Amino acid sequence: MTKSILILGFKQCKSNAGMYYFIDEKTKELVIAIVYINDVYFIDLKDSPLLLELKQKFVTKWECHDLGETKEFFEMYISHNCNDQNIFVDQSKYLNKVLAQFNVATNPISTPLLLDYVFKPNNKQCNPNFCQKY
Repeated sequence: MTKSILILGFKQCKSNAGMYYFIDEKTKELVIAIVYINDVYFIDLKDSPLLLELKQKFVTKWECHDLGETKEFFEMYISHNCNDQNIFVDQSKYLNKVLAQFNVATNPISTPLLLDYVFKPNNKQCNPNFCQKY
């Protein structure tokens, strides 16, 4: 499968052997492919024609089906909003499974953070060159 992804023009991330990225030279649009055995998850933040084109090229090389928008991938629940380019990943089910495996109580306890601490959102633009660094 790696050869097929590379033939499509994707490059493999150095930090993760199962992650590939494609950057369109003209538009600088980024498409990411996550591969695990025979599962592939294609991601872009715009739901663009480029994403559909790359997926279609992949489907012609492999006997597979586009299952549409991903809701779950490796026990990660995924939701996204293309309008504001947000992707939300929830791994709480997996976390609870790991905690149960090691008999760790899942009762809430205090943390080192102040009780009224408020996390600030990251409002920076996505960097399409991010994967090239890794």
